Amino acid sequence: MKKKSANLNSTSDAEALAGLPVRVDYLLLEDCFSRYKSPKKKIFDLKKKGYLRAIKRGQYFNLKSKFIESTPSEILANSLYFPSYISMEWALQHYGLIMDRVTTITSVTLLPSKDFTTPQAPYSYKHISKNRYPVGFSTVTNDSGESFLIARPEKALIDYVSIRAKNLTIKTAGDIQEFLENDLRLDLNEFFEITDIENLKELLPYYHRNSKEFRILKWLKSRKENSAWLDP
Repeated sequence: MKKKSANLNSTSDAEALAGLPVRVDYLLLEDCFSRYKSPKKKIFDLKKKGYLRAIKRGQYFNLKSKFIESTPSEILANSLYFPSYISMEWALQHYGLIMDRVTTITSVTLLPSKDFTTPQAPYSYKHISKNRYPVGFSTVTNDSGESFLIARPEKALIDYVSIRAKNLTIKTAGDIQEFLENDLRLDLNEFFEITDIENLKELLPYYHRNSKEFRILKWLKSRKENSAWLDP
């Protein structure tokens, strides 16, 4: 039996993938590349080329899909590097808590830290320990009915402190407020308006009581409880 050749079909691999969804399952890929003697090997080769990334068993992120540019950033962020949830600067911007414009979609992950560039935007993923990963995020559904995972405001802030502010030194309560308002440029009034004190309490056991994260959480909790954050 004569071996099938890719030359018999004028459609390139990139062109074939362009017409497929951003998130594509193995069976669809197998059908798309059925002209090859071994579609399974072809899919493996496409992964090696960087055209496909495995999301989970039987499902892939298609980096050549023409639908990437029209797919919401948050959906792409969850799909590109899995497991992960959106956090830090992008999440804080999502909630309207920081003034600076954020152009990189930032997430945390159990996997090694990694950065990606897509036709739509750059994506950055930072490693977080498995002990701190499974708390503080939730599922949000956008206007199109698509769902994504994103840190709640309290966890987005603490992830930022853990990952971006490694050299932060806190000696007094004033240091905390100065960092949040002047360095991070966080809108504290809005933060306290939209956050839940139970979410702050939930995070406390995951951080050592002498850590900067614990001290910031305690400060936020105290201010929230005393309503001292309200503008006069």
